This record gives sequence, C-alpha cells and structure tokens, in this order.
Amino acid sequence: MVAIEGIEDATSALTEALSDLNDVRSEYEDWRDNLPENLQGSALGEKLEAVVDLNIESVMEEPLAMWPDMLDVVGEAENIDLPQGFGRD
Repeated sequence: MVAIEGIEDATSALTEALSDLNDVRSEYEDWRDNLPENLQGSALGEKLEAVVDLNIESVMEEPLAMWPDMLDVVGEAENIDLPQGFGRD
C-alpha cells in the first residue's frame, strides 16, 4: 500500500506541476495577445508564440497514461528560449 500511495502522491504532484506550467503558458498567451501589432512578427512575438504553442492541456488530465507525450511536452518547455521583454529579445 505504501508504494501505491507514493505513486498517487507523485502523480498528484506531476498533475499540479503541469497545471502550474499551463498557468504560466496562459500568462505568456495574454502577453502575446496584448502585444502591439508592430511587435507581433518580432523575435519577442516568435518566442511568445513558441510558449503559447505548448500543448500542455493534452497531458494534464492523465500524465501517466500519456507518459511519452507528457515527456515530449516537458522537454519542449525546458528547451524554449523564453522572451525577456523590454527590447532584450
């Protein structure tokens, strides 16, 4: 029983982490949606688009059942060149 509880706790923590990651993705989406038109095609706009394109929701509900896809999404998130803003991109 202890092992099952450990797996359940780890799964819950993973689901929560994916939810947090999706919340951050949503914040970047808001930033992108409010970006002035002249910056939409800029390096900043492209970096924001890369973050927004992460398909986190597809693996949030059942990350263990979607393990390979979940690993792909997390790998993509880890390798994204995040925008810095304020003209630094």
